[in-house]
Amino acid sequence: MKRWRRIVLWIVGVVAVLAVAGVVFWNVSPWPGVWLLRSAPDPAGLSNAETAGKYVPADIHADLDLVYDDSSAEGRLDVFRPEDADESLPTVLWVHGGAFIAGQKEPLRNYLQVLASHGFTVVNIEYTHAPEATYPTPIRQVDRAIEYVVAHAEELGADPERLVLAGDSAGAHIAAQSAMAIAQPDYAEAAELSTSIRPDQLRGVVLFSGPYDPTTVDYDNDTFGFFMRTVMWSYSGTKSFLEDEKFRYTALPQHVDADYPPTLVSTGPADPLLKQNLEWVDALDGAGVDVTELFFDPATTPDTVGHEYQLALDTPQAKQALIAQVAFVRDVTRAEMRAGVSDGWR
Repeated sequence: MKRWRRIVLWIVGVVAVLAVAGVVFWNVSPWPGVWLLRSAPDPAGLSNAETAGKYVPADIHADLDLVYDDSSAEGRLDVFRPEDADESLPTVLWVHGGAFIAGQKEPLRNYLQVLASHGFTVVNIEYTHAPEATYPTPIRQVDRAIEYVVAHAEELGADPERLVLAGDSAGAHIAAQSAMAIAQPDYAEAAELSTSIRPDQLRGVVLFSGPYDPTTVDYDNDTFGFFMRTVMWSYSGTKSFLEDEKFRYTALPQHVDADYPPTLVSTGPADPLLKQNLEWVDALDGAGVDVTELFFDPATTPDTVGHEYQLALDTPQAKQALIAQVAFVRDVTRAEMRAGVSDGWR
């Protein structure tokens, strides 16, 4: 009996030690929360893009997994353009979403080929997730991707004088901050962000369902607070991210000025980040930036139209969003009219 008592006590002791270690681990690292979030179905929220496959035309040329940064396994990008294009086209550089901790560029390939059908060269950028890499790594990777595209513009069919930065969800924030660094040199210097192009080369910004100011998030929210705390802790590299002076430069509405490029902002009424998008529009407008906004009346819009709604091309709202962004890119880049997929929806 003494032997069994010792075994039971040993088991209880091991369990207690593991329990204490688990509690400590949850409080000293974002990794337990990241593992939990990554284990969820579609953690990046990109499954809506599956419907885009049926709309991809056959005449899109694709260069896949080009290496823009050989120092990182994630330093790859895809480039799409109309097959018969023999001139440099206005170029959209897209940053995918995934809450900074998940997501890949591959689910967006069909959607971005549809976008390219309208006479654009579209670049699909991969970057390193947090917490494997922390802020400002993705911003620096986007700059390297832009530098690569500009250096290889002729072979890629890109026009380095007519660039548009775009993104969805976390990618919208990364694209928006990258645009701020390019367009506002004083901000770039203060935030210690280098840029590889002139401000006038960046003609516009397209943003869907993004977060824009970590200092205004309700981290005590019962359903959304844990998610946002985990994400911001992972991306910033510190649990005290709100007190980190360097990270506070990610609060974009607090730093935007009139030099920011023309911007399209949109999300669905069921998006938990709707308030962030409305506040970002107000900040842009207040700074004197040319803003195009696309929002929907919640009283007449299905509650399925929320975060990343624009990727679900079977829905009328996503179709409207594609029409709007094509019109926006054509306008800011002065693109020549080239009929694409959404032009047939008018």
